[in-house]
Amino acid sequence: MGYSKRKSKAKRTILFLALGTVFTMGTVTLGMKIPGKVTKLNEVKETMAKVQASKEEQAKILENLGVQVETLNTQLETLKADLNKAKEKNPELAATMANTETKYAYLTFDDGPSDNTTKILDFLKANNIKATFFVIGKDNMDDIYKRIVDEGHTLAIHSNTHDYKGIYQSVDTFMEDINTLANHLEKVTGVRPTIMRFPGGSNNTVSQRYGGEGLMDQIIETINEAGYTYFDWNVDSMDASASHQDKNVIINSVLNGAANKKEAIILMHDAAAKTTTVEALPQIVEGLRKKGFVFDKITNETPTIQFK
Repeated sequence: MGYSKRKSKAKRTILFLALGTVFTMGTVTLGMKIPGKVTKLNEVKETMAKVQASKEEQAKILENLGVQVETLNTQLETLKADLNKAKEKNPELAATMANTETKYAYLTFDDGPSDNTTKILDFLKANNIKATFFVIGKDNMDDIYKRIVDEGHTLAIHSNTHDYKGIYQSVDTFMEDINTLANHLEKVTGVRPTIMRFPGGSNNTVSQRYGGEGLMDQIIETINEAGYTYFDWNVDSMDASASHQDKNVIINSVLNGAANKKEAIILMHDAAAKTTTVEALPQIVEGLRKKGFVFDKITNETPTIQFK
């Protein structure tokens, strides 16, 4: 019996030791896991805080965008009102807005200056129109050359003498003629013209009579190398087809010739004899505006019309 009791007591002792060992190991293991769990919990809290801050920041951004949109809408309404007022005051602008593609009319005047040039300039100024003047060399006309430039028009070269026999003898005689005029115009106005128009047009045949076949091709090559740009026309007013052309012929020629064109370069003349051209101008402008044209001067950026 004594042996059995001692054996039983030993078993209980071993059991208690085992349980103690398990408890101790569990405590150690739990102690090792708790810091990791706490760290993870802190990371979650930080993430949630960042999300909350991000939401607040986004709310502020949306609020600011709302204010900006409201401001832009107000500005847009103001611009619309200003545009409507401008269209009421400017029929040309209204015509432009009514067309999906703007149509341009370029009024060009050859063979001036003369007293008619002054009248044309007065009309253009009163109607806020810019035009192009292909001038020739004339004495006592420096004030008009200067006025053309000062009022924002294009001062362009036609020739110094407009003498077919003299200028179309050779490339050299032609270049000497136009450079003489270009030098004078630059001296008077401070601007050297680079736009020009050939007397008779680039496809004239009179040059063959004096300089031979192929002369115009040589001249064109030379003026291009010299930095000039030449323009012919695609609407003829017919004001040069008679010494004193009927005003209505001029008006109808321009309006009919410009029909269905997006770019109308209109040939007219402002020499001293061309009084009916001046008389026709108001109806020409009115008719072109009704067709949706706006007016502009020729520059180096203008699409060229060239016969050859």
